[in-house]
Amino acid sequence: MKNRIIDYIIILVFAIVISIPLMSADFNIYGDDGIQHIARLMGTYQTITEGEFPPVIMLNFCNGFGYSWNIFYSPFTAYLPLIFSIFTNSFELMLKLFIILVAFLSGIAMYEFVKKVSKNRYAGLLAAAIYVFAPYRLTDTYMRVAISELASFIFIPITFLGMYNIFNSEEKSIKSSLMLTLGAVGLIITHTVITMYVAIFCFIYLLLNIKSLKDKQVLKALGLNILLIILLSSFFIIPLLEHYLCADYEVFVPGRMERTSELIRNKVEPLDLVYTEDNQFCFEIGLVTTIGIVLTLLAFNKVEKRNRKIYWFSFVAGIVCIIMSLKFFPFENLPSILKMIQFTFRLLEFSTFFLAFFAAYNYALVIKNFNMRDAVILSIVAFLLIVPLKKNLNFEKRWSEDMLWPAVGVNDNTKRVHAGCATFEYLPSKAFENLDYLKHREDKVYVIEGDETISNEEKNGTNMTFEIESIEDNVKLELPYIYYLGYTVEITNDNGETKELETYESGNGFVAFDVSAADVGTVTVKYTGTVLMKISYAISAITFVGIVVWLVVSKIRQNRRTRLNKGNDNR
Repeated sequence: MKNRIIDYIIILVFAIVISIPLMSADFNIYGDDGIQHIARLMGTYQTITEGEFPPVIMLNFCNGFGYSWNIFYSPFTAYLPLIFSIFTNSFELMLKLFIILVAFLSGIAMYEFVKKVSKNRYAGLLAAAIYVFAPYRLTDTYMRVAISELASFIFIPITFLGMYNIFNSEEKSIKSSLMLTLGAVGLIITHTVITMYVAIFCFIYLLLNIKSLKDKQVLKALGLNILLIILLSSFFIIPLLEHYLCADYEVFVPGRMERTSELIRNKVEPLDLVYTEDNQFCFEIGLVTTIGIVLTLLAFNKVEKRNRKIYWFSFVAGIVCIIMSLKFFPFENLPSILKMIQFTFRLLEFSTFFLAFFAAYNYALVIKNFNMRDAVILSIVAFLLIVPLKKNLNFEKRWSEDMLWPAVGVNDNTKRVHAGCATFEYLPSKAFENLDYLKHREDKVYVIEGDETISNEEKNGTNMTFEIESIEDNVKLELPYIYYLGYTVEITNDNGETKELETYESGNGFVAFDVSAADVGTVTVKYTGTVLMKISYAISAITFVGIVVWLVVSKIRQNRRTRLNKGNDNR
């Protein structure tokens, strides 16, 4: 335990050192994706403070009509950074602290994975350093500010630690295999596309271990993990699927989230793997990693038999990912589902993981009596080699969070990308196709068919009330809310009788409902979520509590057995 604490402190130093540029007040954290993540944090925070939980609809976004990131986009990076609101009111600082935390947790995850496989804590430390100081991480952290992709670095090593534990002949306990559940659920709620690719890699690794499926313990562990992954992530997956099946949203339109022209344009040049020009993204493999790969010539015959599959799998997967990211590879001809990655350079996240493990393992195999000094020296070299890349960082901040609060309006000056709504990919397709309508629509109830008298409108976020005084039959009303499943509309007449009205999507992508001449009274609108959404939240919560209780009980029983064994030995 003492050694682990020391190693964790060293990894924390790695995380702090790589995050030094973040500490500059002039660092442009709004660059590229950064402005969207800051705005999303603000929108989530606003929704929570208004008493809406879970914070599904961003109340003030899209001119106050409500816009949802959290139904469609993995929620990990919307919720976790807000923990730092305990210490600060600055959303910039919350995001910066979160980035430092991600670097630390990524290093810890890599350390634990490599230490387990290699049975060498110093190999784990070196792998953590290579992983945290990887040049591609600089691109995600400082140039793209791709927070969700950056956070997924935490869960890739955890996922493969779980896979390794399941197939490792020395340890096949159910408890150790739960790392697969932790990693997979973490990926699902962090970055959907990265999750899909990791699932492909895991499936290939499973095929390499296909003979192990004869072992009932292995099958039991795999089945349990798959079940737990589905149950724990249901709070995100089920609402997402429900919206996919029940309405048309831009994010699900074929070709909307991937543009072949952009995919081709952003392919990596072979020279980029070794040298980065000014003001470019960094795609270098890194000298320490490269030398570690070359050491394969001396290391491969020293790999323990139990680790040969994970060893060669990591090498091949890492190299293949690099090749697939390059200009000459015809990635645009692959199936559409694979092109959802949007940019081929994202494959470098996987090569960073696989080759960090592979290189660190090789160093430990080749260097005689590989120790702390060796690990630290190589870690320092890995860091010093990326210091010159500081010239590519942007320290010209042009935005501030005050300019985004409470939300940037959508108007005639709005172009393809909007601060807070990205490219409007989470709008219903009807709303996206009628964006001019959204830009100029008044924040009130519209009568879109028929005639009626409406009075006393009061709107507060996703809550609204108004009076229907006189009405014709077959009147259609459109509410000042963009259409997402889960809005509840009720009408209460003068006798105090309440009935719920069915909602649907208007031709402009807003929430609409029908009323008849008999429907006179007070209309109440609120966002409650659908029945399926509520069930999914309950499933995830119950599963999580069940796992925690099981782990605690198991630990108590284990400690009791240990004490009994010690007592018997003393006799």
